[in-house]
Amino acid sequence: MTWALQDAKSRFSAVADDAWHGEPQVVTRRGKPLVVVISYDLYRSKIMRQKKSNIVEAFMSCPADVDLDDLIAPRSQDSGRTTQTNFAAEE
Repeated sequence: MTWALQDAKSRFSAVADDAWHGEPQVVTRRGKPLVVVISYDLYRSKIMRQKKSNIVEAFMSCPADVDLDDLIAPRSQDSGRTTQTNFAAEE
């Protein structure tokens, strides 16, 4: 169902109940879609599942014209350790 923003505000319980029963609710402002209200179960099953991807899938989904070398920072060659030693000869 589609609701004007003012109506959705004043009848939010009805909007939430309809969404909870499985019917996404579209809220409009000045006749243009603004938001969609969906049940938490639908959100968890559809939206949250899409967020679970590994780094390989993320890179594989990049457009072909993206140079991945630009996305990966160069590794520092500095080991963080000093290699210079100063041994004093015992006399």
